[in-house]
Amino acid sequence: MGVILRFVFSAIGLLVACSFVPGLGHGTFLDLLIVAVLLAALNTTVGSFLRLIAIVPMACSFGCFSLVINGLVFWMAGALSSRLGLNFTVSGFWAGFFGALVSSLIASILNGIFIPKDRQRPQGPPPTIKVVNP
Repeated sequence: MGVILRFVFSAIGLLVACSFVPGLGHGTFLDLLIVAVLLAALNTTVGSFLRLIAIVPMACSFGCFSLVINGLVFWMAGALSSRLGLNFTVSGFWAGFFGALVSSLIASILNGIFIPKDRQRPQGPPPTIKVVNP
């Protein structure tokens, strides 16, 4: 159930990003759900590969270069979704950059609100350790 909610939250993030970022266009909510799945697949494959290649710029920028990679993957998802016949468009890199930023921010906020965290360890004193002398 949590995975489905994450895709729905990602689609809501895409909807909000299309509303605020110029250069992004969308069709139906079902198109946005499919684009959310497509983005997850692209981030897992192409995004991971790009992060591996760009490890030096990411280390030099303290990870800020990953925003550029997210923008590229978002732009790629827009191009691929147009070829698949989905009504989701990204007009260029900067639209992809800010679209990725806004949609991931909205999806993260919704995940934090609606999906419960893992169980935390019980609070209390740490367990005592007995040392046995041989």
